[in-house]
Amino acid sequence: MSEFIEAMVSSGNYNNQSEVIRAALRLLQEQDASSKLNALRLLIEEGEQSEDDINFSMDSLKKRLDSR
Repeated sequence: MSEFIEAMVSSGNYNNQSEVIRAALRLLQEQDASSKLNALRLLIEEGEQSEDDINFSMDSLKKRLDSR
């Protein structure tokens, strides 16, 4: 791994090892956020396609949230 980091610095795209690591961590964060967003989208789609009809009021929702 250190060889890869050194190669990235040597390529001139990064000034030092820290920049390479920061860029890699940013990419990892973006991938994680994207993965979570995709999972949420799938859950929303699943809920929309569900035959279960869930009725609720804002008051009951607030009470449920407050009880947590």
